[in-house]
Amino acid sequence: MTWFVNYTLDTSIAPADRGLAYGDGVFETVHANQNGFLRLPSHLARLYKGLEKLLMPFDAEQKEQLSYFLQTILPDYLNSDAVVKIIVTRGQGGRGYQPPKTVTHTIIIGILPFPDYQAESLQGVGVSLSPVPVNANPYLAGIKHLNRLEHVIAKQHLAVNDFEAIMLDSQGNVIEGIQSNVFWFKDDCLCTPALDQAGVEGTYRQAILAEMATQSTLIESFTAKHLLAADEVFMANSLMKIVPVVRIDRQTFTIGSKTKKLQSLMQAKEMHGIH
Repeated sequence: MTWFVNYTLDTSIAPADRGLAYGDGVFETVHANQNGFLRLPSHLARLYKGLEKLLMPFDAEQKEQLSYFLQTILPDYLNSDAVVKIIVTRGQGGRGYQPPKTVTHTIIIGILPFPDYQAESLQGVGVSLSPVPVNANPYLAGIKHLNRLEHVIAKQHLAVNDFEAIMLDSQGNVIEGIQSNVFWFKDDCLCTPALDQAGVEGTYRQAILAEMATQSTLIESFTAKHLLAADEVFMANSLMKIVPVVRIDRQTFTIGSKTKKLQSLMQAKEMHGIH
């Protein structure tokens, strides 16, 4: 693994950094290789949206500096598929929860090994319904902030034979996977939960919905009962892409033709360099 702190090769941050003390920041995980980044504009747009929400926005010069580093400097460190993790915190300062009036961001960028999800993409995976609920917070919904304790705890509850778990809110509505968004086909309609109260608006989720824009789609609140009545189920994120679900707890599903077709469409776009 290779790490940069404020665009310099480094592995340390200040103990008083607010990202460490309060989770005061945002992050992105991007699929990259020597040819470039997949969906980098979508990742940066979500990053900047998150910074705006946390009242610590990047100015035009900071955006230009980050973009230049990612697209001009970082490729020299890439020789194969990798995960590029971008973390931005508010930096140091302030008393307690009250942040400093002037923000001096800490920018952390890491190059990590790329996970291999080929087997899961072909064979499908078993998942469960997580016992850990997702808290609703419409102000923070959608962004990828550093407060991920619910997902950390949910990961520890994951059974050995479960690839992922589907997280519900306190009302029993389906929200997302621990590290992915969840979709399913019912009849000819693609369904996915609304994320206006909780959850992360994944960049791959955006890409899937854009690909299906001319098809029948439904984005609203769904309970686990709706999910379990699905014809086909899959989970997706920017690293694992589309992974079919063949089991939720004890209920089984087949890898259907609609999921396979969507997999092929999305893979074809990536092979043709649509980033």
